[in-house]
Amino acid sequence: MHGKVSADQIDNTNQNNAQATATVDTQNGVSSNDNNTNTNSLTDSNKTNDNTVTGTNYVASDTNNISSGNTNDTTANTNDVAAADTTTNTAKPDYNVNDRGNYAYLDSVKLDDNGQVQLKGWHATNGAQDKPYHYIIAYDNTTKSEIGRVQVTDPVTRQDIKQAHNVYGAAQSGFNVTLNLGADVLANADSISFISRYTDNIAGNGNYTDFWYASITFDRENHAWLDSVTIKDNQLQVSGWHATNQATNKKYHTIIIYDRTDNKVVGSQIVENSVRPDVAKAYPNVINADESGFFASFDLSRLNLNHQLQIISRYGTNTAGNGSNVDYYFTPITNGNYTNQGYLDSFNISNGKQLTISGWHADDISKLENNRFLILFDNTANRQVEAVKINSVKRSDVAKVYQSVATADQSGFNVTLDLSDLNLIEGHSYSVVSRYSTSANGNGGDGQYTDYWFKPIVLNHQEHYFDQINMTNEGLHVAGWMISDYSHGRDNAYIIILNNGKEIARQKVELSNRADVASARPTVYNSIKSGFNTTVKFNPALATGNLQVLMRFSSDANGNQDYSDQYSQNYSSDANYFDAIDVSDSWVYVSGWHASDQSVNKPYQYLIFLDADTGQELYRERVTDINRSRTDVAAKYPTIINADKSGYQLSVKISPQLDHHNVRIIHRITDDINGNGNYVDAYSDLVSIHNNRWAWPFPSVGQGSFMGAQLFGVNPGGQFRQNGFHDGLDFGAYDHPGTQVHAIHSGTIVGVGYTAGLDWYVLEDTGEYLVVYQEAFSNRGNINVTPGQKIEVGDVIGNRDTSHLHVGITREHNFNRALAKSFTNDGTWLNPLEIIRNGLNG
Repeated sequence: MHGKVSADQIDNTNQNNAQATATVDTQNGVSSNDNNTNTNSLTDSNKTNDNTVTGTNYVASDTNNISSGNTNDTTANTNDVAAADTTTNTAKPDYNVNDRGNYAYLDSVKLDDNGQVQLKGWHATNGAQDKPYHYIIAYDNTTKSEIGRVQVTDPVTRQDIKQAHNVYGAAQSGFNVTLNLGADVLANADSISFISRYTDNIAGNGNYTDFWYASITFDRENHAWLDSVTIKDNQLQVSGWHATNQATNKKYHTIIIYDRTDNKVVGSQIVENSVRPDVAKAYPNVINADESGFFASFDLSRLNLNHQLQIISRYGTNTAGNGSNVDYYFTPITNGNYTNQGYLDSFNISNGKQLTISGWHADDISKLENNRFLILFDNTANRQVEAVKINSVKRSDVAKVYQSVATADQSGFNVTLDLSDLNLIEGHSYSVVSRYSTSANGNGGDGQYTDYWFKPIVLNHQEHYFDQINMTNEGLHVAGWMISDYSHGRDNAYIIILNNGKEIARQKVELSNRADVASARPTVYNSIKSGFNTTVKFNPALATGNLQVLMRFSSDANGNQDYSDQYSQNYSSDANYFDAIDVSDSWVYVSGWHASDQSVNKPYQYLIFLDADTGQELYRERVTDINRSRTDVAAKYPTIINADKSGYQLSVKISPQLDHHNVRIIHRITDDINGNGNYVDAYSDLVSIHNNRWAWPFPSVGQGSFMGAQLFGVNPGGQFRQNGFHDGLDFGAYDHPGTQVHAIHSGTIVGVGYTAGLDWYVLEDTGEYLVVYQEAFSNRGNINVTPGQKIEVGDVIGNRDTSHLHVGITREHNFNRALAKSFTNDGTWLNPLEIIRNGLNG
């Protein structure tokens, strides 16, 4: 808080040989006598006197010519001044009668509270001869009139002046007088001149010699300062001072609190002025400066500190403040632009013994609400847990951000509380509240206060992390940390292993210090004591399903009662993947990995091929290229033993049993050298071994041999046919022995029928072609398929009981239209031999 101080005020009260004024005319002084008329005429006559000093008007301005040691006021006998008049013509004067100078100086000008002006100075001139009366006159330059005069009846001895100016009466030229000008005059006069006059008239008129001192402009400014604004005992207390000459005729001093937000007066008090010598020293020309101090106290309950409040000091002519007033408006003590910001840097219970709270709270009106409290509040129980009075901590970083908040640089706090005294309850929500209050009692709640509620902290946090987890021959090795707000009062820590939700092993652990965890999770109870590194012993073969690690805090030494649990993710005990199943013309290459906790004591591995439709085993072969390094598998499945050596590969020769089959491949880990016994299996997806290729209807024969009449098209031996054209390929019972007719491609059976000359036939649609199997079945009973049935290459269509099988292939999916072109070589029918032979490789 600060008031306005006049910039042109100068303290001259104790300066030797210098004009003691606030504002001085440009001339230092002007002499006046009968021969030199002054434009500032006084009341009464200015008569011409032949005996006055004439000639040049002199100004006593060279202060170095005046003895500085003779400034004391000394009363002289008035007869000394008149003594010169009785001097005979025969006596030689003791002064320089030829000195025509008019010398004078005002040493000081002071005001008192009653409008009286005290003047000290001197006036020496030969013009004082025969003028025994000395007056000091005040002249108002504004109204051009005299406003007061006083006779110098007790001249002050000034030997210093006599030494400097040896003129008539110089040794008794000093004066120290008081003029009662009145408060109203001083309050309204713009400029006053003081005149020193020697005259022969007892009333101060008649024949005279004057000296006009430089004009003085008395201080008409309004000066004030607010020393302090504090709050005590629920009272707003303000102190300061207010000094102005404008208040000389206004005896009532009122201190007002004005609410600029609501535009109304909210407090008013008439005060008794107190002594302020410091102000009087700074403002000697202000009448009431030495008694300008004030102190006022206001009921805080009537004030809203969040509004813009302004202190007004008023000097008035009546108690109601309705008369003539002079006011000083101090800078508002509150700005009304409410800023209330904070941040909780730390809420730390990591050591399990203490709660440390640190942060900052910056508030506009904290300079008035200057009692600081930190409150811990249980939101769940709706009660205060603790309240402590705190000291401010310097926060220059906050001050840089909130420059408009005067107290931001002292907005920090740092408090440590004993957890044993707080009795914090797990699961409850707690808020830290920073409070600025006008009261120093309790938690500051009985005064005006401003709170900042930081984000609640709920003591329900549980967390864990495995730095390492892997299955060993002895059991599951785990290392990491576990924390829980619910561990308070539960000092027994356990690691428990679950298989499909059922416990298979447990280990009690002594938790170790983990400073990194405490630093990262300071709000969790006793997070410093969270580390573990142990092997929970059990036979890995017991892990037959999903594994879980259960971390338990319990008050029971055996870990069976009053506990708080947290569960890890599910971990597989068996996992596998077929990285590659590549089918070539003659080989099937299989590679992958298979990791299982049940692989313990199972040294043999097999690949087994099952028919995908029937489930019948088609082939098996032992895998010898095993235990291949698979660090990727170990990283993903750390809880499976030997996962880092779970890789394998094998190439299998395609036998007739496998060819043209859809199969599923089993990778088996077993304790039996033949691939049986105790085992763990992994199944592949569906694998087609040449099942989307073309094949021969009698696989055991393959292509075989054909005579000319059996071949497609026009060939020797086929002349008996119409146009000599054969629309298919005949597989004779002699050259292609075998009863079962196999599908030459995968597809859908779209027809089974009988036609004279064709006998019973089967139609298969492959999507691109229509395939006809005819002349092989003497009756429907020899046909194994039905319309709508999906078949795979190699499936048995039926049993041949005739001399041959005729196979026809066409892109015409309408059999009747294709049949009409049976003896027409126009491209409707295609050569089965070329299609099958060329399509064998896919």
